[in-house]
Amino acid sequence: MKRYDNVIFICTTNTFCSPIAEAVYRHMAPAWIPKAVSRGMVVLFSEPISPKVNVILSSHDIGISNHKNSIQLSKDDITKDTLMLTMTFSEKVKLMEDFGIDGNIYTIGEFIGEDTDMVNPYGADNEQYESFFAEIQKRVERVILRIESIYHEEGENNDSIRQ
Repeated sequence: MKRYDNVIFICTTNTFCSPIAEAVYRHMAPAWIPKAVSRGMVVLFSEPISPKVNVILSSHDIGISNHKNSIQLSKDDITKDTLMLTMTFSEKVKLMEDFGIDGNIYTIGEFIGEDTDMVNPYGADNEQYESFFAEIQKRVERVILRIESIYHEEGENNDSIRQ
């Protein structure tokens, strides 16, 4: 497995799903694994993130950090060692087509071995927003564990090579 130099959580507009994933990752990840940001695929103009993001995160004692407005994903964000995690399979396919990407791009579900998309609960009741948060938190925790295991595997492989 390969190491990553950064992680990008990607959703369509970067106003709800990916900012939550980024904040949860920053809150839970140890300092030694790659830093994370979030970006949108269709950000025609920068707009404030959904007020629901701050409500949900603050109710779980997680800060939003400095992410206040949506940010468009650009080629400059992506290196050969960037891990890109989309919320849905259709977002993944669109990015692969638009950016000519064929590696290091997964849905969050694919990366952790699950086969379901993370669907934005836009317009739903508070219970569905809370359910979305619980699911994204669980998945981001598993993303972190997977990245940690990749780094530990690599370290073990390097140790056996040195011996």
